[in-house]
Amino acid sequence: MLAFIIPVQSKATTPDWHEFSCLLNRCINSICNQNNTNFKVIVACHEIPETNFKNDYRVEFLQMKFSPPILTHLNQENLIVKRADKSKKLKVASEHALKMGFPYVMTVDSDDCISNKICDFVCKNADDSVKGWYINKGYLYTEGKKYSFLNLKNFNEVCGSCIIIKPDLIELLIDDLLYFNHERTIVNNEKLKPLPFPGAVYSMLNGNNIRLDKKELKKRTEFNLFKIRDIKTIIRRLKKYRIMPIKIIKSEFSI
Repeated sequence: MLAFIIPVQSKATTPDWHEFSCLLNRCINSICNQNNTNFKVIVACHEIPETNFKNDYRVEFLQMKFSPPILTHLNQENLIVKRADKSKKLKVASEHALKMGFPYVMTVDSDDCISNKICDFVCKNADDSVKGWYINKGYLYTEGKKYSFLNLKNFNEVCGSCIIIKPDLIELLIDDLLYFNHERTIVNNEKLKPLPFPGAVYSMLNGNNIRLDKKELKKRTEFNLFKIRDIKTIIRRLKKYRIMPIKIIKSEFSI
């Protein structure tokens, strides 16, 4: 019923392959913890990572036939190249899922975790008239912390693990520059439905985020209590976020 697609970075573009593989293991484990077992995990990769799921019938490692990306010394160019590689893997894996007969696919970044209620929800609400769903509520988790922040409004704008959609529509979310627009909620003039519960945990500062690093996080979170603009920002954040201890969501998200 539902295929979870995980686009995996090439070994040549990954700072620490072992650490990356550990995060991927956690990600796959969170998917395989679904309450409903009517799913498949498709790992779109060049090299098969170090994983405990190589012989698991629920998990398929779909190796790409196109060449892995080549990084330059320019960070901005690397960002564009990595994004394009991710989009191409999503497209190939979605076509594969369509051929296998899956009516819906969900995009999952390899370092994130998802709710164990997602597959069951999709199976109960699947309909030809429903193009899909987007996750607008989810958790932001800085690795190693004992708490997370529940984003109540626009989780899909910050995390790529947020789209559940018919596989033939994935390519419509990829623009001319091969960027996967996970922020979009309208496809073919039809709006995707918001998932009615927090659906994913966005892992931050794990060393494998394509864009978010310590410098970027600091820029997004720093403020000055004596500036009116920053005071307004604090008020907006208090309305938008809720602190949640990790132990409360650990079982649902396998984190």
